[in-house]
Amino acid sequence: MGVAAAVILWARAPFAPRNFWGEDGTRFFAHAMEDGLLEPLFRSLAGYFHLLPRLVGWMATLVPLEMAPLVVFAACALAVVWFATTIFLSAGRHLDRLWSRVALALVPVLLPIVGFESIANVTNLHFVMLCATSAVLIGRQESTGRQVNGVLLVAMAGLTSPVTAGLAPLVALRMWWDRRERGSLSPAPVVAGWAFGLVVQLVMMATMVDEGREMTSDRSVTRAGFLLLERVVSYNLVPFWPRVSNADGVGGIDAELVVRALVALTVLGIVAAAAIGVARHQRGRGSVERAELVLGIPVAGLVFFAAASMLTGPEPRYAVFPAFSLVWAILVVIESLGDQVWAPRFGRAIAVTFGVVLVASAATHWVPSPIRRTGPTWVVGLDAAAGECATDPDGRVEVPILPEGWTVPLDCFDVVDG
Repeated sequence: MGVAAAVILWARAPFAPRNFWGEDGTRFFAHAMEDGLLEPLFRSLAGYFHLLPRLVGWMATLVPLEMAPLVVFAACALAVVWFATTIFLSAGRHLDRLWSRVALALVPVLLPIVGFESIANVTNLHFVMLCATSAVLIGRQESTGRQVNGVLLVAMAGLTSPVTAGLAPLVALRMWWDRRERGSLSPAPVVAGWAFGLVVQLVMMATMVDEGREMTSDRSVTRAGFLLLERVVSYNLVPFWPRVSNADGVGGIDAELVVRALVALTVLGIVAAAAIGVARHQRGRGSVERAELVLGIPVAGLVFFAAASMLTGPEPRYAVFPAFSLVWAILVVIESLGDQVWAPRFGRAIAVTFGVVLVASAATHWVPSPIRRTGPTWVVGLDAAAGECATDPDGRVEVPILPEGWTVPLDCFDVVDG
């Protein structure tokens, strides 16, 4: 399962090993080149601390300079293997069919919105990690090994980004389930691991931050609502939907925007109606947890995006977990409708339609965005830098990376030495 996810990652992002993306190079790799491993681990960026990207940036300094982006990509692929395997093992609590668990495990690398800027880089890896973290928090950990793996993953998520706090509704849901099932108020190990990672992150943010993070000044509910429909719903659930952009602003309301919003609202309404219907049916069968999941997980995702929009802005990367949560709910719907005794043909027809739409949406948005896949390559930039260093061996050069306009500063000694 994990290998399949890594292969899909490479198939969607074959360009990724050829250069760094954003902070992968300018911060995590460059800081490790200058200061090694330990000092950058305790250096904040954008107001918080990044354990996993810092570790990967340091790993990239251990190989010849021209291979550094390849190491970052390999680390991303290994992380995706970890995430997909964990999702597959955790999803058995609420998904009975093998195919549905496989599908959910592959969703983080197949989601159209992942291809905008979050694919195959450690700068935005924590947004993909949220998908696995959510599956762990409300999933099944039957053995000690799975419990240890789950605790490590959720703790790593908290130590890598404070956005993990956005999964608090799922933590509350897990504690409610455990209390109802076992009558115990003691948190599950994965809940304790989530709390540990997040508390350490928040304490470090309160005491050690070098640079703060600017909060968004535009808290327009209309803007946030439209971008939620566009980036979470339409782009991920409607085949051939036009590519999203990084622009946060929404201009004046025109006919095109109204049509786009109505299409998204219709799709969201269909998903909501199906989820409510399945929830009622599952509750009637005694599957209370599954009924709560099919409603709770998409609500948690939509609340996450709304909160992010009000705090930091509705960038496309914040749509990854909400989109994952919608697809998760749809997979529960598909599985439930396919198994229902009442109106089997009608239910199966709806299930097949949902499945075809999901596959078509992933296929028609397979290619990542131009800003993620086009631009300079690392080796060519190093060759140009070596030419500059030949005339000034003690100087410092800037090697271009992705996106366009970003560079990695390097000492000529490192460029020449390799």
